Amino acid sequence: MRGLLGCKTELRFRQKTPPELLELQIEPRGQLHRDCLPPDMEPPCATCGRLGVRLPDDPILDGASLPTDTDLFRAGNFSTLLIGTDRFKDAVEQGGWTGISFRELPVRS
Repeated sequence: MRGLLGCKTELRFRQKTPPELLELQIEPRGQLHRDCLPPDMEPPCATCGRLGVRLPDDPILDGASLPTDTDLFRAGNFSTLLIGTDRFKDAVEQGGWTGISFRELPVRS
């Protein structure tokens, strides 16, 4: 897996030897393509960058914005959308993890 950053959690345990847990730091790197966003959309919030629209039913990724050095990232203009590469999907499936679903998204330049 490329580009994954694990950070220590801020959890506190009452055990003498608590488990060492990490959480992933998943950076906003790619963007959704403008073709799947409303043409009359308000500009993003100047403070946080949030767009005032809901996630499109059929998101399209902007190919020029996609990173090549990481296998998991957030969409910069929709930070709740996690994007994983085929390599990430294969690792999840080989690891036998459950509760994760995948959907292939089109890419447009």
